[in-house]
Amino acid sequence: MVEGFQSANPSLDCVTYNGNGTPFEQLWCLYPSMERWYFDWEKNYDPVNVYRWVIEMKHLPVALVMLYGVLIIYGQNYYFAKRAPWNWRKALALWNFTLSFFSFCGMVRTVPQLMHNLSTFSLRDNLCHDPEMREGSGTTGLWVQLFVLSKIP
Repeated sequence: MVEGFQSANPSLDCVTYNGNGTPFEQLWCLYPSMERWYFDWEKNYDPVNVYRWVIEMKHLPVALVMLYGVLIIYGQNYYFAKRAPWNWRKALALWNFTLSFFSFCGMVRTVPQLMHNLSTFSLRDNLCHDPEMREGSGTTGLWVQLFVLSKIP
C-alpha cells in the first residue's frame, strides 16, 4: 500500500489503482446504491494520460492566451473598427446555457465526493494529503480535470 493512503473502507474492496499506481477509492463502490447513476466511461476514467500530456504541453496555454490577446486587439482596432456589431444574442444565450449545464454536471459529480471526504477524513487529511488519492482519479478526477482544462481559452 502507498504511504499516506487511508481507506474509508477497511476491507479495501473498493481500492483501485490509476496509471501512476496511486490507489484511490471510487465513491460509487463505497456507496453501491450510487453506481447506477454513473456511466461506465466515467467509472473507468484514468486521468494519467491527459495529465502527462498537459505537463508536456505546458507552453500551449501561454501561446493560446497570447494569441487571444492579439486577436482581441486586432479585432477591436482593425477588423471591427468600421463594421456594424454582430447580433449574437441567441448564440451567447446558448453558450451561457451550455456553460451552466457543464457546471451543474461537474457539481453533481464532485460535491458527493467532497461531502464524503469531509465526513470521513480529518480536515488536515483533506487539505494536506495527495489529492490524486482522494479525488484525482475515476469519476471525480474526470470532472475536475474537465473543469481545469475548460479554463484554457
